[in-house]
Amino acid sequence: MALSELITLFIFIFVLAKASEVVVDNASKLAKFFKVRMLAVGMLLVAVSTSLPELAVSVASSSAGQGAIAAGNVFGSNIANILLILGTAAFLYGFKVGRETLEDLALVLLFTTVISVYIIFHSYIFGQALGFYEGILLLLIAVWYAFRMLNKKTRHEHEEGKEISRHEGLMAFLFFFGGVIAVIISSSFVVDSSVKLADILGLSKSFIGATLIAMGTSLPELTIDLQAIRKKHYGLALGDAIGSNMANLTLVLGTAAAISPIVVQLQVFIAALLFAVIANMVFLYIATVNRKFERKDGVAMGLLYLLYIIIIFYLQFGDIPLVAG
Repeated sequence: MALSELITLFIFIFVLAKASEVVVDNASKLAKFFKVRMLAVGMLLVAVSTSLPELAVSVASSSAGQGAIAAGNVFGSNIANILLILGTAAFLYGFKVGRETLEDLALVLLFTTVISVYIIFHSYIFGQALGFYEGILLLLIAVWYAFRMLNKKTRHEHEEGKEISRHEGLMAFLFFFGGVIAVIISSSFVVDSSVKLADILGLSKSFIGATLIAMGTSLPELTIDLQAIRKKHYGLALGDAIGSNMANLTLVLGTAAAISPIVVQLQVFIAALLFAVIANMVFLYIATVNRKFERKDGVAMGLLYLLYIIIIFYLQFGDIPLVAG
């Protein structure tokens, strides 16, 4: 039984890696075809695509009157995107942050931080739910952000390599979305096999939930971003990780709030909300001061994520519901 789950796990990890490579290669072609920066492709096309599972969960949760699940999923995922995914990328490969890229990332990080802080004060001071109007506002921010990224073209990045024909562009588009679907499906199988294997080994459900499932929901972003950085497509990787955070806070949370009011209990989400802000600030500090992420930065980000896991374990055993993405 354990052997079969282990074989299944390794098979889908292999499929996941190959599918991620297909996504990265065709995202690069799409950037050339549309003559936009890799950062824009990462922040919009890749980020929104990899956020589709979160969007589906949030819509289902809000429709069932469980909007708090959507909120917990969003903040947990955002923490993992920066500390776990970019931290792992920094530890394994290291990457640079260009000036133009930093300007765009700084703006997005500012927005995600402000939105997170607003939710804290909105819930704590006014004691109100995130309702329809707040949801529409978040969706409008998502639309503005998408138009801004699409309209800001670069003068040099799309000139590299041969021109992409319309037929090649169409094929790249089809292979890109096929790869994204394969990444999402294989990720779910990896998580499912990991949980079954952990259950066979006698690991506790709380441990499985806070580690394997929480980290497993970030597998699409993790594998795609590692492939992108390995191929030196830094803008694509950074755009996906940071863009996913923006998509989660505006598109995902906005849709959930517009469907059904979200009551955010501060004592439940305080760790996730605060760590979401801290993660943004840590990333922005390293990117601004060093302009590159090295192995030591990856270690620091990984340790910070471990601290988050420890804290939510403490909250779990203190009879406060677990918050993880």
